[in-house]
Amino acid sequence: CVCGSMLSYIMTRQVVVLLVVLLLEGWAAATFYQDCGSDAEVLEVSITDCDIPPCIVPRPSSQHVNITFIPAHEGTILDTVINANIGGVDFPWPGPSGCPLLVQGSCPIQPGQTYKYSSLMPVYAEYPAVSVVVTYKITDENEVNHACIMFPIILV
Repeated sequence: CVCGSMLSYIMTRQVVVLLVVLLLEGWAAATFYQDCGSDAEVLEVSITDCDIPPCIVPRPSSQHVNITFIPAHEGTILDTVINANIGGVDFPWPGPSGCPLLVQGSCPIQPGQTYKYSSLMPVYAEYPAVSVVVTYKITDENEVNHACIMFPIILV
């Protein structure tokens, strides 16, 4: 019967549309990034008003950077190391201590546990309007890169 195959086609199409919508909703809160050597399993990265880089960042502003990760190794002291690469030259960006920025879990971090790190990345008015590749690392006292992410931004 043509009616049965038409009904099957419509239902299949609706399921596909629903799956696409659900996938897009799940990705909407996350920011695409490039991993640059994370020792931990990075579950999610989100940056203020940026789902798909390059992130457009006004000067001055503060950008929320949230990283959810599961460490593979223990760490007692966490630090944030931020570099801005402009034209092949790395410039250090002020990075805060990492332990106070854990909003889920606390230091010392343990393998297999889920941690959520939340920080404000300051963007000063003195910074030039330029395209930048940001490298953002959460490291420990043994210089283990628990999370290492890279993402392009455009300072405007």
